[in-house]
Amino acid sequence: MKLRASTIIAISIGLVTLLGYFMPDLRLIRVQFIAWAGMLAAVAVIIGMFNLLGVHGKKIGDGTPGWPYSIVLALTLLTVLTLPALGYLGPFVPFFKDWGFGPANVGSTFVFQYVQTAIGTSLSGLIVVFLIIAGYRLTRRPMKPMLIAFLMAATISLLGLIPLPAGLPDVGLHTLGNWLAQVPAVAGARGILLGIALGVVATGLRVLLAADRPYGE
Repeated sequence: MKLRASTIIAISIGLVTLLGYFMPDLRLIRVQFIAWAGMLAAVAVIIGMFNLLGVHGKKIGDGTPGWPYSIVLALTLLTVLTLPALGYLGPFVPFFKDWGFGPANVGSTFVFQYVQTAIGTSLSGLIVVFLIIAGYRLTRRPMKPMLIAFLMAATISLLGLIPLPAGLPDVGLHTLGNWLAQVPAVAGARGILLGIALGVVATGLRVLLAADRPYGE
């Protein structure tokens, strides 16, 4: 198998970074490689941002179907970038002196509270709606033991989250719902995380062994 220069460089840096976790003598090199990777990732994000603006600017100019969404995306991106950037002008522009400096400036705080938090909350609400629709569609399928167990667990978990009115005795739904949320749900989440970790390890080994070469395309 013929190896390109980019393949050799990627494999060598990956192996040195991996060995740096086990060999103290390579720790400083590992830290430096990780710092360079962070810088390259930041540059890639900036290039991707300009590419995104270029693609959607072309859609707006050509009147491609869905171009109003491109306007919303471009304005949101510019707002998220511009407001935090203005906070860094404090030492140079007196008008922005009271905005503060660094990540905690007024612009960054505004974007986090009124843009990022609002979008995250909206997406969480959509996830709930999609889960309800998916649960309803499950009830229209032939009932199997695993489906019945899933619907029962979901129903008990939801009922366990409902606060009981004053004077109404607890029949154990809250206790059972908490147990389902803390034991089986956590076990499933940890299983998913373990699967993701194994997938990352397998992908990393394939890259190090040059079976996959995304850096050589």
